[in-house]
Amino acid sequence: MLFNSVEFLIFFPVVTIVFFLLPERFRRYWLLAASCFFYMSFIPYYIIILLFTTCVDFFGALLIGKYHDRPELKNFFFALALGLNIGLLVYFKYLGMLGGTFNFISSAFGGGTLTVPDVVLPIGISFHTFQSMGYLIDTYRANEAPEKNFINFSLFLMFFPQLVAGPIERFGDLSAQLKKSHRFTYENVSIGGRIMLWGMFKKIAVADNLAKIADLVFGDVASYAGWPAIIGLLCFSVQIYCDFSGYSDIAKGAAQILDIRLMENFKTPYFSTSPGEFWRRWHISLSTWFRDYIYFPMGGSRVSTPRWVLNNMVTFAVSGIWHGANWTFAFWGLLNGILVISGRLLKPFGDMIGKLTSGALGYVPLPEGVKSADKLPDEAKAKYIESRGGKLWAGIRHVLALCTTFAVISVTWIFFRADNFRDAFKMFGNIFLADAGDFSSLPSVRLWACALCTFLLIAVELIFTYTPVQSYLDKISRGEIASSKRATAIRLFCYAVIIAVIVLFGAYDNRSFIYFQF
Repeated sequence: MLFNSVEFLIFFPVVTIVFFLLPERFRRYWLLAASCFFYMSFIPYYIIILLFTTCVDFFGALLIGKYHDRPELKNFFFALALGLNIGLLVYFKYLGMLGGTFNFISSAFGGGTLTVPDVVLPIGISFHTFQSMGYLIDTYRANEAPEKNFINFSLFLMFFPQLVAGPIERFGDLSAQLKKSHRFTYENVSIGGRIMLWGMFKKIAVADNLAKIADLVFGDVASYAGWPAIIGLLCFSVQIYCDFSGYSDIAKGAAQILDIRLMENFKTPYFSTSPGEFWRRWHISLSTWFRDYIYFPMGGSRVSTPRWVLNNMVTFAVSGIWHGANWTFAFWGLLNGILVISGRLLKPFGDMIGKLTSGALGYVPLPEGVKSADKLPDEAKAKYIESRGGKLWAGIRHVLALCTTFAVISVTWIFFRADNFRDAFKMFGNIFLADAGDFSSLPSVRLWACALCTFLLIAVELIFTYTPVQSYLDKISRGEIASSKRATAIRLFCYAVIIAVIVLFGAYDNRSFIYFQF
């Protein structure tokens, strides 16, 4: 059952209404039943796999906690439970890739080949497996007490808004909320509804429109070069952001209506000024998972520079493989690791150049932590105001950093989207060809719809990431400023515009979310 389907538009209100009408003690059972139904709407019998991993991790954590003072048994049950999780993930997701790699190497040396079974990938297996493994590791580290109620633990793993594509929640954050008493409030419906609407706009109006151009170009890389190839790549860059962040928004909004808060998974990552910043703002739940369970245990950044480089490359390589059963994903992960490492190693040179250019123009930057010149003493404030020319140059450098980061990240997406290395390198070469290309090969009507929806997306995200606007909205949410009739009218007008754009320009082909395949 896709979020962008008529079925979900019926399913979610029914679940919500019944949830709040039921007595408190029955709500968990209703929510768990609804979550099972939601998952079974894709491939019904794969609920058995989900139930199996739930049982493994529930009883595994209990045994880890029981034998906490006996390291040999504790380690055994931890390794067994973790091994079963990883084994299922390898079988369903990576068996084809490993078998294909073995056959390729074997045939190259004149050996025999293996028959690899064709296994259908359970939807969202990487997400709920990683969420479950995080719980196991936290229990093993004694950061979390083992959950003793099977229903509570099952609901933690199966909570339907974030079951198949995240965000990957931590047990301590989500489980406590699922156990509390929930209230139906106008504020939750208002905030959650807005978040869901914005997620629907990203998915239906932007991502699914851009997908038609991206699929056209990446589906036949030999036929598109120059500007058409660049447009296809840019379409995919925006598509994957809107598709995945759109899902996260709908999940977050649906949970908010149910009086449950999910973590923020995206923070306008394409407004980043470096690859390192991009990865702190993109798919935050997965990035922090790898940070806490892979990067930090290897030593993180508190090691020598060569070891830090190795830690980063291993983390990004695993991240790449997590995304898909193809070596192009591993290469994509390694590329991003190289970008992050290069950015950090070259940062001192960039800072030096920035200070030299800013100093030459007389620019006086604000002290760290000071957001406004009004907070400075009079003399420092006057000196800062006099340096407007330098501030302009600093702004130009900031925009250049934004554009450069977006361009570099977009190029890496080639290896994420292409079906194989041959297509990836062909596409990579196509975007650098001097030939301008034939725009008539791309559907012009679709391009205009994509351009309009993308422009609206960028405009809204720019407005809402502007510091004064954020500050104003925060004050309203805290009740420090009463929302005026004019503000309400403007807000309703904006909702109407977004709904109109979805209705007029939305792609209604029930296209699945990209991250469902992971």
